[in-house]
Amino acid sequence: MKAQNECLLQNAISTEQHLPLKDKLDQLSTHYSDFVTSCDTACLNLMDQAKQVEFPAGTIMFRECEPCSNFIWLIEGSVRVYKHSPDGREMTFYRVEPGDLCVLSLNSLLGRRPYPAEAIAETDITGLMLNGKKFIKGIDDSRTFRAYVMKILTERLHEMMTLVSEIAFQRLDLRLACLLGQRFERSGGEKLDVTHAELACELGTTREVVSRILKEFEHQKCIQLSRGKIQLISQQALEWISQVN
Repeated sequence: MKAQNECLLQNAISTEQHLPLKDKLDQLSTHYSDFVTSCDTACLNLMDQAKQVEFPAGTIMFRECEPCSNFIWLIEGSVRVYKHSPDGREMTFYRVEPGDLCVLSLNSLLGRRPYPAEAIAETDITGLMLNGKKFIKGIDDSRTFRAYVMKILTERLHEMMTLVSEIAFQRLDLRLACLLGQRFERSGGEKLDVTHAELACELGTTREVVSRILKEFEHQKCIQLSRGKIQLISQQALEWISQVN
């Protein structure tokens, strides 16, 4: 399976470049500035071995139950990490964007465990990639790299616990209101091009349940629905719903 996973990524790479170390650090400094400024000599040596890679949108970066063979700093684009349920539904765990690291890939690399979910490139992505052996050697050799990885693991673990708590204890309508609020914030209040099925995948539920809740939001004059689009009517009303206990 390891060979299959590595072959999958290799075939999807549109370019692979060996850049000078200075160019790599310049790329990382925009989104990983704290890491770049703290690099010790061993960490710089590690960075010098990283390759710049590009993957097209739709590339499966990691498959569930297969080995995780690479570590990536994301420079451009977005990767969605999600889980399939036995009945065919999906639940989005998180997205990896520039400045982030994938906590599940860190867990897999450090623990030599299979990847427990699936990760897909939502957009064309560019990153700096190390293979698993070089990543582990970097953990052993570089104090600053080791501290950086542990810090990210701690932060992401807190986010995962928050997600678990929301799923277990928060009503689905509140979670959907929060999700819409986040998306409207990113869009600057513009219409969202999103289907009910896509929102259901985010929340780990069915399209029918999401449609029913959205209709209720429309009835409360928070949003207006049209085919494949959601328009914000009242930010205040949507925020009130997301905060109701």
